[in-house]
Amino acid sequence: MALDQTFTSPDGTLSFRYPTGWTVTATMDEQYRDTTHKTWTLTDSDGQSVLALNVRSWIAPAGPPPLTTILPQGPIPGVLDGLGAPSQAVVAATPGQSVGVNGNLLYGIAAGTGADTTLFDLRWGNYYLLSFSGGQELGPNDQVDLEAEAEQFAASPRFRNEILPIIQSLTASPPPAPGEEDTVGGSETPTEAPEETSEATCMGAKYTYENLQGITCDEAKSIMQVVMDTGEPAGARSHVTADYECYETSYVERTEGSPDMMCWALDDEGVRGDVVLEANYL
Repeated sequence: MALDQTFTSPDGTLSFRYPTGWTVTATMDEQYRDTTHKTWTLTDSDGQSVLALNVRSWIAPAGPPPLTTILPQGPIPGVLDGLGAPSQAVVAATPGQSVGVNGNLLYGIAAGTGADTTLFDLRWGNYYLLSFSGGQELGPNDQVDLEAEAEQFAASPRFRNEILPIIQSLTASPPPAPGEEDTVGGSETPTEAPEETSEATCMGAKYTYENLQGITCDEAKSIMQVVMDTGEPAGARSHVTADYECYETSYVERTEGSPDMMCWALDDEGVRGDVVLEANYL
């Protein structure tokens, strides 16, 4: 299959090739405090998600599930790992965190030396993690032969002829220098920061609201109530409406300084933009 289309991130640091008829869509673009998280998802001509290119600020991992099978699939010359060696394409399998849960098949870029990577998160400079990966859920890990599933997928025409060439086409230039984090995959023209409300902190019936960005105290209370009362569940801890997503942080995130709740404004495609409020339980 010819890779005759090229995706390049807006800042020019990342690119990969893909076939005509496949599409690349920005599915996440968020800034929170001093961190950034951007994602572009590649879907095939049938609308199936195949790979996701992620850039996020580096945070120490909090104990991911182990990889029980790792099958190297060749180098990726255009991307260096944390030790300066060419990264490699890998197919792997993981049983998850406990007995009986569904295992997963994973594929994407990994460190060529096995250093500084956790489940396909590759260190990109000193401040970011980079991943270009995909996967599929398998059956219960105590009933499925994870190694056999990984070997079968790695040898399949779908992976060998379609997915692997795209992974190996990825290139990554050096990331932005410290202080230029907002330019990672960012807009080609700068945008003004939202005007901050003078009501930086306020109290409601259930939460103390902080870090209000361009909204009043009453608007913050209304956003939280509407999203939590009428929003659709998204994942384990989020609720989403057409305009906002509110997320309840995990215990680990709270111990690292995150608020109990945070809400993002969403664009017309449902992609996260700026954090508009933070909230803590009374």
